[in-house]
Amino acid sequence: MYSLNTNPMFCIIYRSTANPTVDQAQIRNLLEQSRNFNLSNDITGCLLCFDHTFVHYLEGDRSVVEDLFGKIRIDRRHTNVVLLYSGHISKREFENWSLAYENFIGPENRSEYLELPVSSYFENDRTHRHPDITTKKFWVSVRTLLGMQTMEKLK
Repeated sequence: MYSLNTNPMFCIIYRSTANPTVDQAQIRNLLEQSRNFNLSNDITGCLLCFDHTFVHYLEGDRSVVEDLFGKIRIDRRHTNVVLLYSGHISKREFENWSLAYENFIGPENRSEYLELPVSSYFENDRTHRHPDITTKKFWVSVRTLLGMQTMEKLK
């Protein structure tokens, strides 16, 4: 679906606090704009929202991802941007999504099973300089559950 890039893949993961004035309509607009930008710039990733906190996983060409993160840092729709990880990755985790999204409001889908690990991931203040096995498994689980939800919606 995305171009074959000979440059090594690069990833940035950050956490931020949603501005209290941001509503669901603004988030839908943000998602549409982000997905369009990501499609045209060969970026993939995932945005999670839990208890007014965002965790965003971005992957693609290093210069594009870092430029995008520079813009994200100053976006007024959130504050307290904390870089959790940045570095090279061997392959994309979200290759089929320009931007997967989950807002953990209510137990209406399988994402409820991620609520405990997500809440601890969101609340952890330590900075990840190197992805550990727990972080890797967390994002693989997110990808798997979001993929299952997508397949169920298509039925």
